[in-house]
Order: sequence, then structure tokens, then C-alpha cells
Amino acid sequence: MHPTSIALILLSAFCHAFWNFYSKSSRDTRILFFWCGFYTVAIAFVAFGIKQPVIPKPVWVYIAGSAFVHLLYKLFLTHAYTVGEISFVYPIARAAPAFLPLFAFLFLNERISVQGMIGILCVMASIVLYQQREARIQLKTFFRYLGKPDALWAYATLASVIGYSLIDKQGMSEFRRYSMDVPLWRAVTYYLMENSISQVLYGLSCLTRFPHQQIAEIGRTEWKRALAVVILSLTSYSLILYVLMTEKVSYVTAVRQCSVIFVVLLGGYALKETYTKRRLVAAVVMVLGIFLIAYQ
Repeated sequence: MHPTSIALILLSAFCHAFWNFYSKSSRDTRILFFWCGFYTVAIAFVAFGIKQPVIPKPVWVYIAGSAFVHLLYKLFLTHAYTVGEISFVYPIARAAPAFLPLFAFLFLNERISVQGMIGILCVMASIVLYQQREARIQLKTFFRYLGKPDALWAYATLASVIGYSLIDKQGMSEFRRYSMDVPLWRAVTYYLMENSISQVLYGLSCLTRFPHQQIAEIGRTEWKRALAVVILSLTSYSLILYVLMTEKVSYVTAVRQCSVIFVVLLGGYALKETYTKRRLVAAVVMVLGIFLIAYQ
């Protein structure tokens, strides 16, 4: 992999870590995501106003499915950040690259090598380590704390990430089959369309769950934070799209997993969260596992 590509991926990982950090540090992450959705939809309107999207009919099924699962992702992630620490929630939610090969093996007939299985075991070991909340590391504590709210929402977020990743993989394959647009614009169109739909649905759910005065207050006092989250998210995604034009997706995914280390450091030292050293070790083990899976 070219050094420039590695630098861009690490920058993408840094942006991804920071938009999650800004989300977590909000007064109410759930409402902040409402305003992030507002800005995202506005950006989509501008982009599609400049260049009208042409989406083949078979792709709409995947966009609709992805939008629904992304809605669940937003609901799960915001609840996880409301009740849990980011240095615990984020790494678990980002463990999807380790479990995707298993689901791809079951549903897409893809194979897993011995090295890939070792990598998956490394990630599983790191998750057990994340789950430890006592001085001594014990396997039984993993199951004891598995039913805690932050763990439940974190694993639900992980499940949603696996779900939309599988849908998006098939959706982009169909997009490529039926569309003659350049790859970058296909990816941007797919992302903005499914994200806009899920954001509108999420916004409607917020309007029914929270007082309108509270939503307006967060929008007035944290509009800079919401805009920063959107810009960092789009920057992170755009950098990955650019690198994917020349590098293998498995390699890109592996390097981008370094965002887990960034988040653990931000959570531990900026937000004064607990078990920083232990979670940092777990983060390194997780990244190692993802590298083993990607470079098999």
C-alpha cells in the first residue's frame, strides 16, 4: 500500500474518531443526531441539485433496506452513547470487520482462511477484555455485564453495522452492474440517498420522542458541534472513497480500524473514562486481529 494512501486512511480514521467523540460529548447525543441529519439532508439536496442522481430500479431495494438498518444504527448508537462510555461502546460497534467474514461465509459463500480465523479470535478476545469491569480479569465477568444497558446497546449497534454492511456490499454490486456513472459518484449517490432517508426517519422519531423546545435548544446551542460532526463524517467517508479507487478494500478497512485506538485515547484522557490502559491493550489486539483478517 502506498504511503500516501496510508496517511489518508489514518486521517479518515482520525476524523471518524473525532465525530464520534464530539457526538458523545454533546448534552444529548440523540438530539444532536437530529440536527446532524438536518445538515446531511441539506448537503444531499445541494449535491443532487448540481448533478441529478440516476439510480437503477434494482438498487432501490438495497437503498431502502440500508436506510432502515441505518435508522436502527442511529437509534442504537445514540442510546449507547447516552448510557455508556465511548471507549467501551465505539470499539465494540466498530468490530464489524471481524464478523463480516463469518456472515459472508454463511450468506455469500465466501471462504475464511486459518489466518482469518485467528484474526477473528483476536477480535473476540479483545471484546472479552473490553467487557472486564473489575480489577481482576475473569471470563465470567463478561457474561455478568453482558446484560448491562451500555453492552446491550453496543452489541445492538454492532449487529446493525454488520447488517447494513452486507446490504451495502450487495447494493453497490448491483449499482455497478446497472449504472455507467463513475465509481466515486455511484458511491456518493448511494451514501447520500440511503443516509438522507434514514436521517428523515430518525428526525421524525425524534419529533415524537422529545419536546420540541428541547430539540430547538440543542440546535441553537450546539449547531457548531452538529455541523462539525457532519463535516468530519463526510470528510472521513470521502477520503475512504478516494483511497478505495486504488487500494484493496480489505487493506483500507484494516488500517482504518486504528480509529478504535484514537477513540480509546480520547475517551480515557479527554473524557476521563475508566479502564483506559486495559481498553487500549484491547484496542491494539482488535486492530491486530483486523489486520490478520484483511491481509490473509
